[in-house]
Amino acid sequence: MGCNTSKDAFPRRPVTGVGGTERMISRAKRVNDKKTSDSSRSTRSLGSKGSRKEVQEPPKDPPKIDESGHLLPEEVVKRSTSSITSKRLTLGTPEHPILVEYAHWTQRGFYPDDPHKENQDEFSITAQFAGRESDAMFAVFDGHGKKGHDCARFVKKKLPGTVAKEIRQARVNKYKAALKEENISLKGAKLFDPPQWPTLNADEYKTCCTKAFLETNKNLHKSEVEDNISGTTAITVSFHETLMTVCNVGDSRAVLGHQVDFQVNGHRTSRGPEESKEEIGTEEKKDGNGDRKVFPKPGSLLAIPLSRDQTPYRKDERERVKLKGAAIMSIDQIEGREEMHENWGDMVLGEDVDIHGDPPRVWVQGKDYPGTAFTRSIGDSMAESIGVTAEPEILARTLTSNDHLLVIASDGIFEFLTNQEVIDICVKCETPIIACEKLVKEAYNKWLLYENRTDDITVIVCFLTVAMKPDGQEGTTEDLVKLAQSMYGNKPVRKTRGAHDNLSSTAGPGTGAGSNSPGGQKANILNELDFSISKNPGKKAEPDPAIQ
Repeated sequence: MGCNTSKDAFPRRPVTGVGGTERMISRAKRVNDKKTSDSSRSTRSLGSKGSRKEVQEPPKDPPKIDESGHLLPEEVVKRSTSSITSKRLTLGTPEHPILVEYAHWTQRGFYPDDPHKENQDEFSITAQFAGRESDAMFAVFDGHGKKGHDCARFVKKKLPGTVAKEIRQARVNKYKAALKEENISLKGAKLFDPPQWPTLNADEYKTCCTKAFLETNKNLHKSEVEDNISGTTAITVSFHETLMTVCNVGDSRAVLGHQVDFQVNGHRTSRGPEESKEEIGTEEKKDGNGDRKVFPKPGSLLAIPLSRDQTPYRKDERERVKLKGAAIMSIDQIEGREEMHENWGDMVLGEDVDIHGDPPRVWVQGKDYPGTAFTRSIGDSMAESIGVTAEPEILARTLTSNDHLLVIASDGIFEFLTNQEVIDICVKCETPIIACEKLVKEAYNKWLLYENRTDDITVIVCFLTVAMKPDGQEGTTEDLVKLAQSMYGNKPVRKTRGAHDNLSSTAGPGTGAGSNSPGGQKANILNELDFSISKNPGKKAEPDPAIQ
């Protein structure tokens, strides 16, 4: 379809795309193209809302940089916001509690050609979610486009409340139906009695989330935020009793650190044959600095993806938008520097890092817009007609005592770190706030290794202590590895910026061109996981009063 269109059908002016960490088309003309793009966008209004005028802000002092063009340490610190310490929530049920120790960190990116660009990442943590003390929602939003920061802020403000509204309404409706079955008149019944409202099953919860995402998208279109060619990703992780529900739109991610099951004398066990009889992961080691999470033995935590990046690299997503009339091309193809092809494979990022910097994008047939590097988004009203939707992909499952880590982050973390590398870094840390700091630092350094800039980086790290044991069917290692294998494809390894840098020396287990079979990387990871637990004591986690 779109990829077979003659390249002569497109104008020969610089083209910009949206998303994919907003890379410009030509690295050699990066600065000039950026200036041209900003100038054209400011004078060309694509259905702008209202008659608002752009406010001319006074010039700002440029950030301090070193001889290499990198931010000085004090400038990096100025762009960081994080938890002061780790916090705690007790979720789940009295019979099956889930202790969540969590922290967050966000780092504003640095673009040399746009040094004052706002942080377009947002996050939210909502305790007592939808009126239930033992429920919660964690979310990360990554804006893109000229007004991406406004889109992300709008969705951060509106989405959690909209999901909560749908959940409360569904529980009330379920309560009414139960009263009718018992022949109890609704006229005399006390309907506003939240403790009596029944909880929702997985399908009911998914329906509420889908409605809320689509409603939030419609409300964004109706708002004063200009979302024609701007929008945001949204990754949410909600806890409802023992059910965990992950909703994803875009390419932010949620990853679970799951303890590998071992086989001992033909029987499955959560610990290795050399382990003691003490239960791993459910106890907490106490020292002079208070309680802290004790992870399983080194080498036994497997990174399980709970979401899939929704990009044209995925064959199913590519075909879905093409049915809506979209053309799939990279910017090099649309500008005639690369021949037309559809050899994008069936890739899902996470196991290998992106090497191209010029990903396949979604375009209107015969036009040079919108050029989104994703196939789902909240906002991006121009792209809706060609299949870019706000409908989330949803995964719901019950956590078990084999689940120890949860990481929710924007693609600033995952652009150059695999899921497994992220889990390996976290498991060495004493507290979630230390894990956040190490992840952000590692991701920041990787950005400077591969690029002359850094993207916005946002992460929420949760240490989990779950009482429920695996039931032998759902939540076992075999069950989750099958899920993980279904989400991975192959992608070559990206070259570093330095002439003598070698990515193979920095890549984690399972990365590299040698991983050639879908899911094959996972089998390697099971054998190659190897890390040690940090010996530095961490601070005691504190309850988080009225988070949001």
